[in-house]
Amino acid sequence: IERKGWRGAMQLLPTERIILFGVLASGGLAVLFPLLLERSVNWPPFVVGYAASLGLLGVGAYIRGAKAAPRIALAVIAVATFAGFTAGSSVLIYALLPLPNPMVDEQLTRLGHAIGYDWQALVLAMTAYPGITRALGFVYQSAIPQLLLTICVLASYGRAVALHRFLLVGMLTLVVCVAVWWAWPSVGYIGTLPLSDAEMRAAGLIYSQDYGAYLTRLLQHGPTRITPEVITGVVGFPSYHTVMACLVVFYLWRTVLFVPAVLFNLAMLLATLVHGGHHLVDLIGGLVVFALGVWIANRLIRDPGPA
Repeated sequence: IERKGWRGAMQLLPTERIILFGVLASGGLAVLFPLLLERSVNWPPFVVGYAASLGLLGVGAYIRGAKAAPRIALAVIAVATFAGFTAGSSVLIYALLPLPNPMVDEQLTRLGHAIGYDWQALVLAMTAYPGITRALGFVYQSAIPQLLLTICVLASYGRAVALHRFLLVGMLTLVVCVAVWWAWPSVGYIGTLPLSDAEMRAAGLIYSQDYGAYLTRLLQHGPTRITPEVITGVVGFPSYHTVMACLVVFYLWRTVLFVPAVLFNLAMLLATLVHGGHHLVDLIGGLVVFALGVWIANRLIRDPGPA
């Protein structure tokens, strides 16, 4: 039996190479933009996280080639690319701050009121159900764990095409959401129609009254230094939380977790409105961006069909 060296044993599928290109591009831009825009970055934790994700990707490629465990390799490589892209894109997004254009929250608020949506009234109504609101807070903060769980489920089913489309849609939609948000900045109701601390505590909201003002300062003035401690969700319109909810539900179709995912992420949409302070149009925009991402991914990653 011919023995392979460790390099020969490492194997990536063609679609994994495409996705890896996106990870490497995000990492390169994450370095280039702060340098060109003269942003201060605490590089060591980001570099360590990014390097660790690439190392994990190499482990996954080795598992496929040398250990003949394709489903484990699918999961490891997918988690690695997810982590690497997240590390690169987080620095890149914050390097864009402060944003050059005026915020459009006032216009989005007027649009919401025109179609009968009132965030303040919704939150104040939730004060009668603080337990439900706190539960929605856990749902809202579950977006990333849900994505990782979806990766593991798809890998366990051996659905390589679906898994790679899932990853590509996540990457493409983040790019689109950030591009739209960069052109038309917004932070949501939580930054423009703040409630008092007492009202927010009574409603069981996960953020304090200062959170909206903090997001507004970030968009208008940028962080003093980009560090892991300041990283938080800043994209208002379109809602990337909505995109993530759609990703989980759409790609868990025909798995044992599909029905729970549907129920959980219907709650995610409400949690995004309540805890995220999003405009209603943010969710609509997220749905449109998700549909666009699926359309593109399906054309870039073709289903080979039955062998």
